[in-house]
This record gives sequence, C-alpha cells and structure tokens, in this order.
Amino acid sequence: MKTLIASSIAVIATTFSFADIEAELTCSTPQFENYFEAQTALANDDLSAAQTVTNSLLELAKEKGCPLEGKECCAAELEAASKIAKTTDIATARRAFKRWSDALLAKLEDSGLAEGPVYKMHCPMAFGNTGGTWLQNSSDLRNPYYGAMMLKCGMIQKEYESKPESQSSHQANSHGAHQPSE
Repeated sequence: MKTLIASSIAVIATTFSFADIEAELTCSTPQFENYFEAQTALANDDLSAAQTVTNSLLELAKEKGCPLEGKECCAAELEAASKIAKTTDIATARRAFKRWSDALLAKLEDSGLAEGPVYKMHCPMAFGNTGGTWLQNSSDLRNPYYGAMMLKCGMIQKEYESKPESQSSHQANSHGAHQPSE
C-alpha cells in the first residue's frame, strides 16, 4: 500500500510539473546548450561528460520545470537525459540522444529559432543505415552517433537562422560531394 501511495505521489508530482509549465521558453533557451554539450561529449566518445551534462539538465528540470514549450518535447528530452545519465553503455546513450534530437528537431521546425545559427546534420549510416539526424551549433560536423570511429560521417541538411524568413537549406557532404556553384 505504501508503494502504491508513493508511486501515485510521484506520478502526480511529475504530471503537475509538466502541466504547469508556462509556454514562454523555446529551443533557444540556455537549456538548449545542454543538448549541444551532450552532442559534443558523444562525438568525443565521452560518456562521462554526456552524463554530467544530462544530470545537470535533470537537476534544472527538477528545480524549475521543463524549459521547453510543449509537454511531448519536454518529456522526450527528460526521458532521453535520464537514460543517458543512467547507462553504462555509450551505444544506449547514443540511441537516447537520437530520441532527444528527434524531439528538439520537431520543436525547432515548429517554432523556429530565436538565436542562431543551428545546423541540422544527418548521417545516413547511423543505426544500421536507417540514419540519424542531430543538431549542432557549429557547421563543423561532429557525429555523435559514431564518435571517433566516423566523426565526420554525415552532411549538413539545413541551417536555421534567427529569423524564420531567413531560414535556408544548405547541402554539404563530408564524404566528398561537391557544393553546387552559386
């Protein structure tokens, strides 16, 4: 009975914290920096650094609520952060990071970017050739899904700028494809 009550309280507390979040912060908040730090750590094959970043994110969310607009994006971000923080396997951390990336990318596509640029990267070989997309705050491609094994595998799919009307799509391929002449 005590376990049931404790579980119910935990569910209510979690629901309350997500339900009461104001829709004032977007993917441009300092919280987005945690994502970039985790991306860099995984690209460097540094699970410990990724866990430090995600633990900081989880602590911040516990103190202040989710920093992202929309419960689905927030839940996906915190679930991924929790998995990265708890795993002892970098492959598991990378799969969780992919879910985090997918959620943030959907949010970015929906709401735009207040501060930029941010780059949408894609590696077609990740996850058994099903591909994996992620975001970076630099155009210097650093693949979080392979790390040192294939650090430069991928391409820039899109550059997000601060103003929605100036969003542009750029193609580049680190495997040697040529840029179109302008």
